[in-house]
Amino acid sequence: MKKDEFVVYKSVKDFAQGLKISNIEMALAREKGRIIEELKAKRIKKKISQAKLAKLIGSKQPTIARMESGQVSQVSMDFLIKVAIALKTPLSIKVDKAA
Repeated sequence: MKKDEFVVYKSVKDFAQGLKISNIEMALAREKGRIIEELKAKRIKKKISQAKLAKLIGSKQPTIARMESGQVSQVSMDFLIKVAIALKTPLSIKVDKAA
């Protein structure tokens, strides 16, 4: 394949294989994304700003914005747990049997 050619993948699985991302890494990314969406919805429901949430966990607003934008590779599970604690919301992890 030449540098300026694009590859069209038929599925997310094909894309992941093309990038040499394991099924476990894909499952982790999906789960982190699900958790992030839940935490974002909870923050909004509780009418807490990104800046206020960041202050509660000893972080900065741009970090919360990055998390909520879905940059899952830059968000650790420890960070998500801190956010859940600050929002006083239970956090569950769902394991995909297919992973």
